[in-house]
Amino acid sequence: MENIVKNLPEKPGCYLYKNKENKIIYVGKAKNLKKRVSSYFNRAHNYKTTKLVRDIVDIETIVTENEKESLILEQNLIKKYRPRYNIVLNDDKKYPYIAITKEKDPVYVYTRNYDNNNQISFGPLPDGTSARNILKTLERIYPLRRCKGNLGKPCIHYHIEQCSGACFKEVESSFYENQIQNVKNFFNRSNDDFKNKLEEKMFIASDNLQFEEAQRIKEIISHLNFSITEQFVDFNDNLNRDVFNYYESDHYVCFVVLFYRSGKLILKDQLIMKNTFQEVKPLFENFIMQIYSKNMLPDYILLPKELEDSSLQLLFNEKITYGNDESSLRILNLAKNNAQEYIRQEELYKSQKSISKEELLDQVQKTLNLPNYPYHIEMFDVANILDEFVTGAMVVFKGGQPSFNDFRKYNIIIDEKGDFQRMQNMIYRRYQKDLNAQQNLPDLIIMDGGKIQVHAAKSQLELLDLNIPVIGLVKNDKHKTEYILDTQENEIILDKTSEVFKFLELIQNRVHNFAISSFRKKQAKSFSKDDLSSIKGVGEKMIQKINQLYPSRMDFYNADYEDIKKIVKKDEIVLAIKEIKNKIENKK
Repeated sequence: MENIVKNLPEKPGCYLYKNKENKIIYVGKAKNLKKRVSSYFNRAHNYKTTKLVRDIVDIETIVTENEKESLILEQNLIKKYRPRYNIVLNDDKKYPYIAITKEKDPVYVYTRNYDNNNQISFGPLPDGTSARNILKTLERIYPLRRCKGNLGKPCIHYHIEQCSGACFKEVESSFYENQIQNVKNFFNRSNDDFKNKLEEKMFIASDNLQFEEAQRIKEIISHLNFSITEQFVDFNDNLNRDVFNYYESDHYVCFVVLFYRSGKLILKDQLIMKNTFQEVKPLFENFIMQIYSKNMLPDYILLPKELEDSSLQLLFNEKITYGNDESSLRILNLAKNNAQEYIRQEELYKSQKSISKEELLDQVQKTLNLPNYPYHIEMFDVANILDEFVTGAMVVFKGGQPSFNDFRKYNIIIDEKGDFQRMQNMIYRRYQKDLNAQQNLPDLIIMDGGKIQVHAAKSQLELLDLNIPVIGLVKNDKHKTEYILDTQENEIILDKTSEVFKFLELIQNRVHNFAISSFRKKQAKSFSKDDLSSIKGVGEKMIQKINQLYPSRMDFYNADYEDIKKIVKKDEIVLAIKEIKNKIENKK
């Protein structure tokens, strides 16, 4: 290790620490790689840092042109490898937005994936329910295009005054410009037009004795006041600001962000974790960077003075400010107080809360007697009905939380109809592609099922010369997790209230739901694009009759000529059906 460190370049870049399994366990950035990496090995550290250093067996570096590039690269590497010792926000840390698309006839969109390509976006908003209610109300009061457009006739939404009319006519661009300005005014709270229109609709409904509708509109009016009510400080302008601060105790560190839109506090979020080996400053920078990798930038980002020399300035430039006036300092203090209170509650009620992810995975390792810490876990399941639309699914957990970007589904098209062969097919396809990328392999494989599924996985790992622990999660006849089949295929029955059991059950439910959702999408797609419907003379009623008489479509395709003709009546249709069968077999 000493020789590796001695030969590192004195240039900006990123360093990647690897463990004995050649897995990346930590990613960092540096103005001077040699100086920064040397600091890990030439001085005493706390317990956590010492633990990291002991795990390091190799170092990889990537040199960049400047510090700004290393900052961006660090985030991309953390996102890609999700190292054990880095802070990684959960992939679902995306806030709700209402956007208007950039089209000739634009539409409203509710999304948690902020997209800079949209014409304009409003958010982040407090929660999905609030955002959807706001969206529905905007569609009623300031309608844009609501249908697919160019239908040749007015759509149903146009008849109830909730569509621009792009369904059957040319809509002036000035109409959309005016509507979008109205929406901006609503979010900026620059006039009461929106609220007045809602109240007018409420009174009309009441006068018409439509009391349920009037009550619904009243609730919407109340709901649309979506700013946090108990605020200590507001800004006297219409600017958008994000305010960050943190608080650190002996056991925890908590980062808080307050989202101000048009001078009003609309959303608060926080992240709390056990104190790690890192200094708070790089952790805090990491938290802020990951927020903006998925969300829109405001007019200003307000940070505490401790970050005045932060490398964040290289990315966000003039957007960053450090609380140089009384209002900003008060709001920074408000954010810090929120972080402190969150930690106080965490410590006060710790006995009633779940253990940390690291402690949980330590317990999983001990319970299952695993050779390595199970930071990276992959679980597999297969979904099908009557051997149709067979879909395999893999979910991935890293650091005890789902890594959604790594989830995969597999279309399984093989002649064999057993779970054993289907699992073999999926396992081989998953791990064959990473034979030369050991760092992408998991520490633990979980199969949804018992010995059949476990043996299927082991057979393919042996074929690929891979040594990865495999366990099974076996369900009872009520489809609830019953027991574990450990790496030696012994049955382990855990207390169903234990953290380990609940964690494994969570993974099993996640892979099952993912498999079922993928199966249903494939099934729905098949129904909407039925091969038979492309044959002239085959209608919906005939397809329904075929589905009733044959348990699967392939059973129908494989039926005798005369049996098929009894249903479809015409020879040319039978021939067309047999042609479809030939195409399917050729695809295999």
